[in-house]
Amino acid sequence: MNDSRQHIKRGSVLIAGGGIGGMQAALDLADSGFKVHMIQRESSIGGTMAMLDKTFPTGDCSMCMISPKMVEVGRHPNIEIHTLSNVEAVSGLPGDFTVTVREQPRFVIPERCTGCGACEKKCPKLVVNTFEQGLSKRKAIYTILPQAVPHTRVIDKDNCIYLTKGKCRACTKFCETDAINFEDTEKVYDLQVGAIILSPGLDRYDPKVRGELGFGRWPNVVTSIQFERILSASGPFMGEVKRPSDERHPKKVAWIQCVGSRDPRNANPWCSSVCCMYATKQAVIAKEHDGSIQPTIFYMEMRAFGKDFDKYVDRARNQYGVVYRRTMISDIKEEPGTGNLLLRYAAIDGTMVDEMFDMVVLSIGFEPHRDALAFAKTFGIDANVHRFAKTATLAPVETSREGVYVTGTFQGPKDIPETVAQGSAVAGRAMALLGEARGTEIVAPELPPETDITGQEARVGVFVCHCGINIAQTVDVKKVAEEMRGLPEVVYSDDLMYACAPDGQERIKDVIREKKLNRVIVASCTPRTHAPLFQDTIRDAGLNKYLFELADIREQCSWCHMGQKDVATQKASRIVKMNIAKARKLQPVQTESVPVIPGAMVIGGGLAGMTTALALGDQGFDVHVVEKEERLGGLAAGVYRTLDGADVQSFVKARIDQVKAHPRINVHTGAEVDGTGGYIGNFKTTLTNGDVFEHGVIVVATGGVEYTPREYGYGESDRIITQRDLEKRIAQGMDPGDRHFLMIQCVGSREEPHNYCSRICCQDAVKNAIAIKEASPTAQVTILYRDIRTYGLREDYYQRARALGVLFVRFEPDRKPDVTVSGDRLRVTAYDYVLNREVGFSPDWVVLSTGLRPHPLTEKIGRQYKLTVNPDGYFLEAHVKLRPVDFPSEGIYVAGLAHAPKNLDETLSQALAAAGRAGVVLSHDRLSVSGIISKHNRDICMSCLACLRLCPFGSPFIDEDGKISHNEVICTGCGICAGVCPAKAFQVNSFRDDQIIAMIDAATEME
Repeated sequence: MNDSRQHIKRGSVLIAGGGIGGMQAALDLADSGFKVHMIQRESSIGGTMAMLDKTFPTGDCSMCMISPKMVEVGRHPNIEIHTLSNVEAVSGLPGDFTVTVREQPRFVIPERCTGCGACEKKCPKLVVNTFEQGLSKRKAIYTILPQAVPHTRVIDKDNCIYLTKGKCRACTKFCETDAINFEDTEKVYDLQVGAIILSPGLDRYDPKVRGELGFGRWPNVVTSIQFERILSASGPFMGEVKRPSDERHPKKVAWIQCVGSRDPRNANPWCSSVCCMYATKQAVIAKEHDGSIQPTIFYMEMRAFGKDFDKYVDRARNQYGVVYRRTMISDIKEEPGTGNLLLRYAAIDGTMVDEMFDMVVLSIGFEPHRDALAFAKTFGIDANVHRFAKTATLAPVETSREGVYVTGTFQGPKDIPETVAQGSAVAGRAMALLGEARGTEIVAPELPPETDITGQEARVGVFVCHCGINIAQTVDVKKVAEEMRGLPEVVYSDDLMYACAPDGQERIKDVIREKKLNRVIVASCTPRTHAPLFQDTIRDAGLNKYLFELADIREQCSWCHMGQKDVATQKASRIVKMNIAKARKLQPVQTESVPVIPGAMVIGGGLAGMTTALALGDQGFDVHVVEKEERLGGLAAGVYRTLDGADVQSFVKARIDQVKAHPRINVHTGAEVDGTGGYIGNFKTTLTNGDVFEHGVIVVATGGVEYTPREYGYGESDRIITQRDLEKRIAQGMDPGDRHFLMIQCVGSREEPHNYCSRICCQDAVKNAIAIKEASPTAQVTILYRDIRTYGLREDYYQRARALGVLFVRFEPDRKPDVTVSGDRLRVTAYDYVLNREVGFSPDWVVLSTGLRPHPLTEKIGRQYKLTVNPDGYFLEAHVKLRPVDFPSEGIYVAGLAHAPKNLDETLSQALAAAGRAGVVLSHDRLSVSGIISKHNRDICMSCLACLRLCPFGSPFIDEDGKISHNEVICTGCGICAGVCPAKAFQVNSFRDDQIIAMIDAATEME
């Protein structure tokens, strides 16, 4: 092969997989100037998240969160979705791959299909619905889910009567657009791309293997995914909690954890990372659906290791009455005639207990697809022993083949935020690889000209969304829509099943054109996630996007008035009428665009900050790294080895050298931010050392600090040390000999006022315990713990420690271990729940597993940039699931320990994600700014300076004539100036006084 080919860089990326991680990567890449080909084996994108009911801790409807993202992907001009497709071969080099794709026939012509569903209604063939996990049936011509993207039907060739027997063709008779094509065949074609991202999703463990649990025999034993569909408003029972056997409402429901996980003999040896929390979430939501339900969760260890997870478990226990039993279920039997289920388990004192339940949910774990090894072989990458993609702790998204990256659960079991973050991370890696080809293969979006509504009377259209039964089970949606008809200037009002689904979007656009609407109201769910989607929809139909109002009748009505249908319906009508009153006074808003300075400031020179800086520098952007200390490295400089043995010291040193040598990175050590002015794309920062520079984005990577213990005798003896001290001694050649090392977990964590898991402590203890036992098998290691949280593939090392003879003794927070120092002797007593008595130890060393705390800079940086922190002092992201590295303030991102405690690989992934998200902004020459800003009328302004003193963003300023002027580009539309201005010289677009007064008048008219 000619070496010159190595220098070819194509401006396109292939993504194998259409789940949440793949979609995030696709949007980031497409928005930053790359063509994306998304390969999806199913007939719709969405992945496993589309099956879920709600997410925790926010309680957001999962489909409501993912559907706008699916629609955004589906209508993006630079994302091409290839459904029913698989990659067959890959050749070429990084920057220039040839990918062979095989596409299965759909038997429906997508360009002709309108999604009306007439064919599906007339199809006589019923098939088990795999999306609904076998709890219902579908037709042989179908969509996999109501919000499918693309929203066209597909014919199941294995069950279609015509394709299997040559008869029927009912679908062709009732399809008005002649979209059925039984002559459709397989297609094989090549795609030329510069990089490849693997995001194929996962399989779930089949619990039929565990015959003693009764799945497949007892109908009221269901999997956790089946229970998600039972809870779902769009599921087989429309959100009512019913037993499959008789559709009776269950009272006592049990969840059994670790089904298919943490079992190296009979199932999968790894921890699936999510089961403890989704079981807790399901128990809470089931209780919200039916207050008579009594939830019980049977578990081995509660692995609530994520941000605010422990608080969520405490809330489930204390507010919802969820019972947690630490035990394993040995057997499930069905009571004849009732369908009830008898569970047998051992109580804490060892006695056997039989307890009857109405329903049992098996919390099944994740595993790679059955064809994972063949998938890895196709792309030419290595798989690990568990069939996941092989990656390294210090290179978490890199596969063994250059130019091929991995994200999500194919890299290892993980939750939604980590999957989304890795989606942005791999997008950032592809941007760095293909930076010079950015923009070479994209097409510019074409929008219709905006309709001029000058002088027109308001023509308001109202669309009231069922949201499955999220809204409709509490609000009479049809009645609300009917009440809006006939109101002044309302020319259309109707209900939609899912307003955010592709067919709902198309319906809104069609009605805008047919009825010549010039104001649009959608009554549905939170504007935080959905308003931008609907604004883009009406813009596609030719309306200015600020002629839209979202009436929130889910969070503000149906959810908070469950069981009060009449009250909720009346309130929903009132909310919609208020929004109609406001909409009549809406006017088009023209937005400005501003130039973007192609540079970034990274606050913090630890591992997260350096990784972000290098990733952005490799994308071709200038970066300023601001580090308070005189050296780079942060906390990682005190870590020697990872759990899998990687040399952290060498890695940190190499990263420091790379940062210092990078031609686009400027390092400012011994300095802090003195002040920053400006806005997204145009910031100007002054440091305490006098340095001044301009940049387009900010990444906050201020890190964290280790807790210095005050308990367990720390400081009273030089043989009471922390895990970090022990790690350093081991790295320096300490000989453990036959001494006894006793470790105490959760020191300073998981209790008030620091009620969160520090995530690293269990790994540190297991890592050091293994190192001691491998260096000296005669040494004794005892770990006193509450829950060993070696989640994901880290479970291998927990098993390794136990195999080496490390002793694990559990304690509860109300009976903590006691450490006493008597001269040179150490004495530790603890209550052993297995032995059911107190035990004593005389160790040579007591090692405290201390947690993490936010860096002291967090509070200062939060004040400077108006960033919010959670009760534990860590920065709050814009959305816990969908925007895990963004702040609500545009152009500012978070990475590493500033966000929450995390391990090194998670820190690196999030740092790459921050670089990916920042790269989306910096890739543009200009950015449109929000139209929701304050407008200033100088003619009536008294220049009293109230706005100047109170504006947190510095938008008002004293002009050359000594009067107040207003910098609209800096303005964020917060409304403080409008609230304090005595002359009413400030008015916020779409929130003017006359609009708010109109809403109040509409509300009081109904009193």
